[in-house]
Amino acid sequence: MFLNRLNLTNFRNYENQCINFIKGINLFVGDNAQGKTNIIESIYLSSFGKSYRATKDVEMINLNKDFLRVQLDYNKKNIDNKVEIYIDKLNKKIIKKNEIKIKKISDYIGEIPIVIFSPDSLDIIKGSPSKRRNFIDMICSQISKSYLICLQEYNKCLKLKNSMLKKDIVDKDYIFVLHEKMSEYIVNIVKYRKKIIEKILEKAKIIEMNLTNNKENINLHYNTDFSNLEKKEIKDILDEHLYIELLRKSSVKGIQRDDISIYINDLEVEKFGSQGQNRTAMLSLKLANFEVLKDIIEEEPILLLDDIMSELDENRINFLLKYIQNYQSIITTTDSKFVKDIDNINILKVLNGRLEI
Repeated sequence: MFLNRLNLTNFRNYENQCINFIKGINLFVGDNAQGKTNIIESIYLSSFGKSYRATKDVEMINLNKDFLRVQLDYNKKNIDNKVEIYIDKLNKKIIKKNEIKIKKISDYIGEIPIVIFSPDSLDIIKGSPSKRRNFIDMICSQISKSYLICLQEYNKCLKLKNSMLKKDIVDKDYIFVLHEKMSEYIVNIVKYRKKIIEKILEKAKIIEMNLTNNKENINLHYNTDFSNLEKKEIKDILDEHLYIELLRKSSVKGIQRDDISIYINDLEVEKFGSQGQNRTAMLSLKLANFEVLKDIIEEEPILLLDDIMSELDENRINFLLKYIQNYQSIITTTDSKFVKDIDNINILKVLNGRLEI
C-alpha cells in the first residue's frame, strides 16, 4: 500500500496544508519546532485514531482554532481510499473511512499499517517494560482484531479491579468474576504475543547479523507468569494473589507486568549493552517489525522516521537507507547531508507550519 495525499486543517501549527507523497522516500527538512514531527503525528493519528505524543486529542488542535481535520488519501490492494478525522474543542471526535463513520476503533486499526521510528524508539531497549509491551502490542493489534479486542477488554477488567481494590470495603466475589474474564483474555494475549515475538526474533537475527557483519547475535525472551497455562490455571494464580493485592490496594499479577528481555551475544542489552549496541538492536527490532507486518498482512507498511537519523552513525544510516529505498517512507530531519546517491526521493523544506516550494 502507499499514501497519496495528506490534507491538514488546523492541525498543530498547520492551518491549511496539502502534502503529496511519492512512493519512495519523502524527506521533510527543517529546523526544530517548525512542524516536521506534526506530519508524522497526523499519519499516526490516521492509522491508530489517536496521537502518540498528546495525552488529549484537543492538544492537536491549532491554538487559535476550534477544530482540526486530517484527510489522508491512500491506495490499498489497488483500491483508492480516504480516511478523515475530525476533532473539536468540545471533545467531539469523528473518524470516517470513505465517508462512512467508524463506530469502533478496533474495527479500523490495521487499515493503514505503519512502523514508526523516533528517538523514543530507543526506550524499547533501555526503557521500562511498558515500552517493550507497547512495541509488541502495537504490532499484534495491527495484525489481529481479536487480539486488540482481547487487550482492550482485559484493560477494562483491570481498571475495574484496581478501582475496587482501592475501596475500603472490597467485593471479593466481584473480583473473582473479573478474574474469570481476565484469565480467558490472558490465554489469548499471551499465546499471540509469544507467536509474534518468535516471528520478530527470526527476522531480527538476520538483520542484526547483516548490520554487524556477523559479529552480534540478538535474542529475545518473553517474560510472563502465564506461558503455556490453561484458563483455570491462570485464574488460580490471580485468585491466589488477591490477599496481597488487598493489602497493596493494586494488582500484582497480570499481563500488564510482562516484559521482553533483549540479549546481544547472550548478554542482556539493558544492563550491559553499549550505546552502539542499543541503537543496532533498536534498528533490528524495528525493521523486523516491518518484515513481520509485511509478511502477515501481505501489504507493505508505511515507514515513519521522525528525526531518527541524528541518533545513528553513518554506517547505520547507510544500512537503513539501503533497506528502505524500495518502500514508501516519511522521514523528518534537521540536516539532509546524509542524502547521497539516493534515487526515488522527494525533499521538502518545512518552515513554520508551511512547506516551502
